[in-house]
Amino acid sequence: MSTLDENLAALARQPDTSTHEDGTASPRHVAEENASPPMIYYSAAGSGVAEVRVILSGFVLHGFLGVKTLLVKTAALILSVASGLSLGKEGPFVHIATCVGNIACRLFTKYDRNDGKRREVLSAAAAAGVTVAFGAPIGGVLFCLEEVAYFFPAKTLFRTFFACITAALTLKFLNPYGTNKIVIFEVRYLVDWEFFEIGAFIIVGMLGGAAGAIFIKASRSWARSFRRISFIKNYPLIEVMLVGLLTGLVSYWNSLTKMPVAKLLFNLASPCDPKKHDEMNLCPTDIDEIFPVVSKLAGAFFIKGILTIVTFGLVCPISRSVAKYNFNY
Repeated sequence: MSTLDENLAALARQPDTSTHEDGTASPRHVAEENASPPMIYYSAAGSGVAEVRVILSGFVLHGFLGVKTLLVKTAALILSVASGLSLGKEGPFVHIATCVGNIACRLFTKYDRNDGKRREVLSAAAAAGVTVAFGAPIGGVLFCLEEVAYFFPAKTLFRTFFACITAALTLKFLNPYGTNKIVIFEVRYLVDWEFFEIGAFIIVGMLGGAAGAIFIKASRSWARSFRRISFIKNYPLIEVMLVGLLTGLVSYWNSLTKMPVAKLLFNLASPCDPKKHDEMNLCPTDIDEIFPVVSKLAGAFFIKGILTIVTFGLVCPISRSVAKYNFNY
């Protein structure tokens, strides 16, 4: 083990090639020859939240929280989000923050040689990543308590909350969005909601749940069909190029899909104000303008849905260059 990184130079397990005196191969060697080919593990690919949960449960994933993974994950996240691909930064933020926590633990013997204390630091780091992603310190603590950590004593709860508050204040001082806020945008409604709108809220919630279930099934079917093609599996760079080309060609023709996601969400969530200019034409002034607006929103929903299905789970080539390990299952 090095000081700032995990064992990225770990060699793959060598098969037992020993033979018996009569020249026949050993049973272990025969079993390994008949076994399925090893799976390839990319430490900087994907969201990283699931792997962080695995590490906090007691398993060891070499190289997943190292310096090289941190650097490449950060560069890949910047390029992926800035390119306009239909993916988010919230999951990678958790992975990046956990990498920082693991590197900090290796600087101190007290935490480097104590797995229990290291997991406490990693839990607090994961919560801080959620805080930075959503601007919600309490949400980060609850996320870590309910979803990530398997052992969460009272002292860890207080320390995690302190880490989340520190992350939120740091985000406030750095002011990355230029709005003096810790969130990308803030929406203020001019009028309060009415009781008869509760029915519409219930319907929207049901449709959102159904759409989420359909998205999960579609994403799983895409991963089990297209990504299992031998050519795509052996050359993932081709899939990245195809997805990038498809995103650029399809998103350009719709005014809602070609703009940044933060700006799109802000305009979709903002109430219609007659005193302000509607640059996206999302606020109809008469009945005849309702159908064109609904059609425009439906088209953007369909385009974003398809692009998100084919983009999630994509193995970015800059991520796959970090580390590759073979694990036999």
